[in-house]
Amino acid sequence: MKEKACGIFIFFVVLIAASANAGGEYSGFVDTYHSFRTKEPDDTLTSRTRLRLELNMESESIFLFASVNAEKNYVLSDETGVELHEGYLDYISDQWDMRIGRQIIIWGKADGIQITDIICPPDYTEFITRDLDEIRMPVDAVKFRLLGDAVNTEMIWIPFFKGAVLPSSGNPWYISPKFPNSTNVLFKKTRKPKKKLKNSEIAGKLSFYSSGIDIALSAFYTWNDFPSMHRTVKHYDDNKTTITFKPKHHRLTVFGLEFSKSWDEFVFRGEAAFYKGKYFEPKNLFDTLLKKNSLNWLLGVDWYPGNDWTITTQFTDRFILGYSHRIKEGEHEMISTLNVSKELLRETLRLSNMIYYSINNRDLLNRISAEYALTDEFHISGGADVFSGDKDGRFGRYRDNTQVWIKAKYSF
Repeated sequence: MKEKACGIFIFFVVLIAASANAGGEYSGFVDTYHSFRTKEPDDTLTSRTRLRLELNMESESIFLFASVNAEKNYVLSDETGVELHEGYLDYISDQWDMRIGRQIIIWGKADGIQITDIICPPDYTEFITRDLDEIRMPVDAVKFRLLGDAVNTEMIWIPFFKGAVLPSSGNPWYISPKFPNSTNVLFKKTRKPKKKLKNSEIAGKLSFYSSGIDIALSAFYTWNDFPSMHRTVKHYDDNKTTITFKPKHHRLTVFGLEFSKSWDEFVFRGEAAFYKGKYFEPKNLFDTLLKKNSLNWLLGVDWYPGNDWTITTQFTDRFILGYSHRIKEGEHEMISTLNVSKELLRETLRLSNMIYYSINNRDLLNRISAEYALTDEFHISGGADVFSGDKDGRFGRYRDNTQVWIKAKYSF
């Protein structure tokens, strides 16, 4: 839930005014986004307007940046409010730099899919229909980098845990779980890591650069962004059952690998993330969770054939090691993507079509969009998000949420 008070916003406006006299610069944008369901009840799925103000100040090797979001959401009242989006201080030297504060940290080479890009927890309030830079939530962190000619070393410390956001009841993107009629279901409060030093998250990354190829190795000692749904079950003589869910976040260790290689008109990309000690849902509702290791990996290629065309295709798989048929998910979860885009009218019009296809469930999400720049500052866009397939699939479960949308954005 965003902060209801406008104190942050007022303080930020005053800070911008004061910084103008101190050589600071400010910028920002206003955007408005609205989407409408194409199936009954033909209602509004999303309707929100946002103002972002950004401030930066620079003095020799010191750089300060802050941004605030003020949003009015006409569908989800909890999303209305003001929040500090980013706010950090940079110290930059020739051989190292440090960033302290609230920030967005992006890892990985994938397009629209997060494999090693897991430092920032995701916001799935509207599933994945938001842009990825809106899905990533900022973290309060310290990031330190050693900068070399061919190797960069990056260390990240996140003192306080921040979990993912999922749609809640009352949200059009909320999927209500189904239980047998004879089962009484109770939910306990989610157990989150306490704000203690021992519960910090730590990440490290080595990036190697050479002619035409980039390679990175990483490790992340973290917490699962999503709670594991532990449960206790009580059976009664009248064939009634009570199941009590006790959600809890668990520690995870994730080892990552990423690379990209350019060749002529192509860029070849790949990522892999090995998850150590992840809990999986059982196939039987009344069974216990199963703890396994898993491997997420992706291969992709970008093709730039000329005339402002871009074609990107990817294949990704989530593989559970030591698989048991007691697990609800399959041993493999395979998804392929295809993104075709074209720029027209002297690069003022961009047409794009991004398809996510689940090979296991044969369901898909087709994202069609067009963006036109009326001026450098004012852009309008529109499109459709088409869901299809079985209702048990990752994308098919949202087939009743197929939508058309419009967006306008003014930058200043």
